[in-house]
Amino acid sequence: MKDRMFVASGSFVPYNDTVTLLTYKRLRNLDLDIDVFCFKGKEDPSLLKELEKDEQFKKFHLNYTTDLDWAVPRNYPFRLPVSLVYMKKYIDDALKEFEKKEYKYLFTSIVPGVSHLAGLKIKQKHPEVKWIASFSDPFKNSPYKKTDLSDRSFVYRIAFNVGGFALYNDRYEEAAVLNADRLVFICEEQRDFTLKQYPDYGKLLEKSVIYPLTYIPEWDMYDELLDVPRTHHKPMQAVHLGRLYGLRKIDSFLEALKELKEEDKDLKDKIVFHQYSEIQAPDVKKIGEYGLEGLFVLHDKVTYQESVEIMKNNDVLVLFDTLMPGAEVQPYLPSKIVEYLMLKKPILGICDSNSPSYRILKEYGFDTVGSDKDVIKENIRKIIEDKGEYDYSLSKLNNDNYGTLLIDKL
Repeated sequence: MKDRMFVASGSFVPYNDTVTLLTYKRLRNLDLDIDVFCFKGKEDPSLLKELEKDEQFKKFHLNYTTDLDWAVPRNYPFRLPVSLVYMKKYIDDALKEFEKKEYKYLFTSIVPGVSHLAGLKIKQKHPEVKWIASFSDPFKNSPYKKTDLSDRSFVYRIAFNVGGFALYNDRYEEAAVLNADRLVFICEEQRDFTLKQYPDYGKLLEKSVIYPLTYIPEWDMYDELLDVPRTHHKPMQAVHLGRLYGLRKIDSFLEALKELKEEDKDLKDKIVFHQYSEIQAPDVKKIGEYGLEGLFVLHDKVTYQESVEIMKNNDVLVLFDTLMPGAEVQPYLPSKIVEYLMLKKPILGICDSNSPSYRILKEYGFDTVGSDKDVIKENIRKIIEDKGEYDYSLSKLNNDNYGTLLIDKL
């Protein structure tokens, strides 16, 4: 008879979210029976299709509770009073569900953070269970909480602070770091930024593992990214897919593009940049002031499947990273870096040297990385002139390499 794991993850696939996919990838190779207790999110048809043919998904038994949008007010901050009731109910009900069977392992996820609070309540009553706590972003002293909102509306500031309280509360992280038996991070930078804020870093380090961002080779949504041929549009088409907000600052990039435009009147015939998803009003204003509308084209957010097609059919991939100049370490790693590496296309990385994105792109042989205006200008010139092919192994990103990492020696 197999050992059992109880997963109080808050949300789970087929709700399509960076963290739900991360959670599923971390658990799918474990030889366990797995019961999942989670909020009900909107199912993604393309993800549901992948899961229906994934033999590993059959060992997951999902038990839904409240609707996710009401319980975790990510996009609906004025639902906070109701969500606090639902979050409390989730914590209490997770314990009740846990006690219906015998479990050897408990798994929780930092997003939504109420998952870790449910884990703490279960662990306090059942100290014998082996608690594995998963992290994707740091919460305690998160640089994003210190974002300058002076130019934002009153309503936006309310929403931002409500979101910080409901979604990124320090208590979520502290509950898991101090009480879980195993801590799982996506990269060394995230681990060190998080753990060095707590007493006894050495002891916390001993119970931590790195489970990197990965892909599932047999899924069509990933397989179709492999071995995509280089495209050669004229002008070259460069794309960024994702939100530009907070510390994803693009000031130096826009200044670099402005100067390149002034230095090369034919620049628009050589390369055009496209931004898909949210961008901040001050940046839109600057694009107009610099006369960059034809060089930096803005688009609405697209679905994941649409984003795959866009990445496949364009020439250059742009990664706007979190910028924290002068910081010892920058702990954020965009999940899209996996898809970017799989495509083996030129990548313009707007990254500082203290970030995991910078380190990883350099390790894979990309030299068009940096955040200084003059460096960005030089890197854009390199990409325009680049006719080379990229050839590197993706074996480290294969999810099948990490089967027992979470429970090994627990």
